[in-house]
Amino acid sequence: MLLLLDERIDGIVRERMLISYLRYMGHNEIQLIDEVCKLCARTGYAPGAKRPANYPESFFARVELPEKVVSMLIGRLRSDDIYGLLSSYPLPEHRSTALATQAQMLYVMLYFAPKLLQNEAAVMREIVDKHFPDNWLIVYYLGFVVDLSIAWAPYRAAKTALDNTIALNNITELKNRYWKQVPKLLQTLKDFLTE
Repeated sequence: MLLLLDERIDGIVRERMLISYLRYMGHNEIQLIDEVCKLCARTGYAPGAKRPANYPESFFARVELPEKVVSMLIGRLRSDDIYGLLSSYPLPEHRSTALATQAQMLYVMLYFAPKLLQNEAAVMREIVDKHFPDNWLIVYYLGFVVDLSIAWAPYRAAKTALDNTIALNNITELKNRYWKQVPKLLQTLKDFLTE
């Protein structure tokens, strides 16, 4: 939600909305207003403009989560099938589809641990190989898409891990594999659509 907040509502607008609400309700009536103001303050991000330095991890750092909890959540998301969907997608080439929802959460959670994105090459390679082997454009919330090759460009370990996935020979192999399946899929669709 933090990424969407910054994507859809400009920082100055958020600040003015908070001030107007604060004036309307009165400062004594609102609990945790200081934390809400800190969270909604401007980040310097503007859609379509150059990304500010240390964004979005500096934005996520405004919400202080215990490092151990973040580590445990990332560890669970990267190693387990928390939704139990792998049994519904038994073929190895469907693994990224089965783990797609988990991968969306993992993408966001990694910003709470920027050191992992920057320095942990082995961990990032494991994450990319398991969750993003054939989908580096992911939906992180209802219709909001992120290109990992752009989002992770500032992070050394993440970029290195993703570079193996988005290498031209890998993309060509994926394209050829899926293109060969199109006639069969069209025929299957045609069979379903007959009356």
